[in-house]
Amino acid sequence: MLAIVLSATGMGFAGVFGRLASPSGAVIGEALTMGRMLVGALGMLTILAVARRLGVLRRTRLSWSVVLGGVFLGISLATLLSATVLIDLALAVALHYLGPVVATVLARVLLKESLSRLELVSLGISFVGMMLAAGLLGGQSAAASEDWVLGIVLGVVSGLTYGAALLCYRYRADMPSDVRSFWNFFFGTVGTAALVVVTRPDLSGMTATHWVWAVAFFLVCGLLALGLLVVAGKHLRAFELSSLSYWEVVVALLLGAAVFSEAISPLAAIGATLIVAAAVIPLVASRHARTA
Repeated sequence: MLAIVLSATGMGFAGVFGRLASPSGAVIGEALTMGRMLVGALGMLTILAVARRLGVLRRTRLSWSVVLGGVFLGISLATLLSATVLIDLALAVALHYLGPVVATVLARVLLKESLSRLELVSLGISFVGMMLAAGLLGGQSAAASEDWVLGIVLGVVSGLTYGAALLCYRYRADMPSDVRSFWNFFFGTVGTAALVVVTRPDLSGMTATHWVWAVAFFLVCGLLALGLLVVAGKHLRAFELSSLSYWEVVVALLLGAAVFSEAISPLAAIGATLIVAAAVIPLVASRHARTA
């Protein structure tokens, strides 16, 4: 559980680093995410080499879930980063977090993962809190500009592909976390490289300052946050991943206000509180049940 909380916190910084690494008016999420994945792959390869586990990497059998998990995650994070440039940070992250709901539903259908009544209530509270935090419930409607519509579309695509990635992590629990992390980054690099070929993002406006923020993005939101996500995905059920992952929405909301002066409405504050409460309640109930 600590792994997913730290992962969600690190990923909450992605929008901030992505904006600071992007020249004004440029939408380069695909290129930044490819760098994020590539640095993660090289970092994990280095860790495996230092730990003398390259033999384990060579002997581990790949499967469709490993390949698709990396590809889906790469596409999800690329579209999310582009969305954060076009719409409010909290709204982009909230749309991204349609993913855990999708993953929970698919896990119920495909993996027969059962949910208790308390877990269903908790997930529902998280979802409502996310909608409030993003201003999708009770907030003022934004002007439907071309950029805003594109940002919404990219955010929804990000959410759907993130849900698919989370579901893939529930397969192949036999694979060691470090090996799974490497392949996750590797196939994420492949997926985002394909997007870069198609979209051809313009990097000509990148200055030295932009590149410094990009490197910070690669390390904090790539190697650290995504590596921990794979560790968490191996040990937690889809529901647990979903409810605890919503912490990223709170982090993005607070950072958007602190760094970009994006207003936090009373409803958004209530939404953030609901997200935290929904994550904590099942954990407290579970601990109480074990000690009873």
